[in-house]
Amino acid sequence: MLGTVVSSADPDRAVIEHWAGTVRGPILDVGSGTGRWAGHLATLGYSIEGLEPVAELVDIARRAHPAVAFRQASIADLAETADTGDSPLWSGILAWYSLIHLRPEEMPEAATTLRRILVDGGSMLVAFFAGPRLEAFDHPGSRAYRWPVETMAEVLAGADFAITAQRTHPGGLHASLIATALPR
Repeated sequence: MLGTVVSSADPDRAVIEHWAGTVRGPILDVGSGTGRWAGHLATLGYSIEGLEPVAELVDIARRAHPAVAFRQASIADLAETADTGDSPLWSGILAWYSLIHLRPEEMPEAATTLRRILVDGGSMLVAFFAGPRLEAFDHPGSRAYRWPVETMAEVLAGADFAITAQRTHPGGLHASLIATALPR
């Protein structure tokens, strides 16, 4: 559905490339799918890895972007390695429409896990479907959720992030937040 390459006309390029330019160190693309954003950022010289729970998508990403490391795992798997101290610390986390499939009750723990693997002062870019209320909707592949921007910001703040930028796309159906990891 998304392909493996980022189009030169993709309007998200400006947002993601600008954010990546502020990150000083390795980036983890959480929910990397076909690897299109990880592959794109790697071609721009960023140190990036992909994390994707769906085996078929990991295979596609590895074939399309052989120079980028992709591993099959979920945020829950990251929680286990973070608890043992085996998880690397990242300077940036890209969560571009990848948290949308988490049930609302899973989001606080996921945000806490992502904070634990991010260096103090590290940055996370989160994109999601926005709406006036938290609600489920059918999305290709599996159920997804719309979040009020304020509610998503509260969840991230509860996991020790400070929201440093917020963007709502025209029409209000899409939003992105940049969250900075507060010192532990």
